[in-house]
Amino acid sequence: MFLEAERLTVRRLASAVLRDVSLRIADGDCVSIIGPNGAGKSTLMATLAGLLPAAAGRVMLDGRPLGRYRRRAIARRIAYVPQWVEGYLGFSVREVVESGRYAHLEPLTPPGPDDRRAVERAVTACNLGALLDRRVETLSGGERQKTWIAAALAQQAPALFLDEPTTALDPAHQVELIRIMRSFAAEGGTLLVICHDLNIPLALGGRIVALREGQVLFDEPVEVLQQLDRLRALFGAEFALHRSDDGRRWSVHLQWEAC
Repeated sequence: MFLEAERLTVRRLASAVLRDVSLRIADGDCVSIIGPNGAGKSTLMATLAGLLPAAAGRVMLDGRPLGRYRRRAIARRIAYVPQWVEGYLGFSVREVVESGRYAHLEPLTPPGPDDRRAVERAVTACNLGALLDRRVETLSGGERQKTWIAAALAQQAPALFLDEPTTALDPAHQVELIRIMRSFAAEGGTLLVICHDLNIPLALGGRIVALREGQVLFDEPVEVLQQLDRLRALFGAEFALHRSDDGRRWSVHLQWEAC
């Protein structure tokens, strides 16, 4: 899968949320989108998934304008999990994960062996076996997030788009979701993730696309996060870089003065 945004401008109401954004995502890329609140991160992801129209520019998917694809065809190429998922109240985890196969099924066609195998693999990847009969509204935030991601994995799309997948999750669930994302990328999947926690890109590797005020400030390998002056310019805040004792791992944290 090859996805390209060419000089993309997107408006919401009277405001230009994205302005002249160009971006290329090749098959197997791992890309983290970072930036301040209101920078246009979610708008960019939704536009790349074909859910928002562009006021100018265009999005190309495998050499064709995205607008020429039907929604079912896009869903077979891109699985998208927004930051907030509404609905599914009263549905079981099993039913939600099975819904990921709709892109591959004709109307009124029952799931076949390939569909059941895809659901089983997604359930195993997200460690949901013990929750299959639970209703969505009885799940914790982390369990719900794993359920949405399992449904996306069941789509068997080559690209997975995740908008803030670790927001408001405890550390254990964050580690679990990072494991799921790394496994998807290691198997050759194309991963696009929006994250505020800068340590998520460090765990995933790949590239960083930094947005500020609707434009790309930089698009570089994840090692750019070691350049604290770049982060200061992006967020307008001070950061500190911490390395492990063996020097093999490092993390980025906000820096502030004690009260």
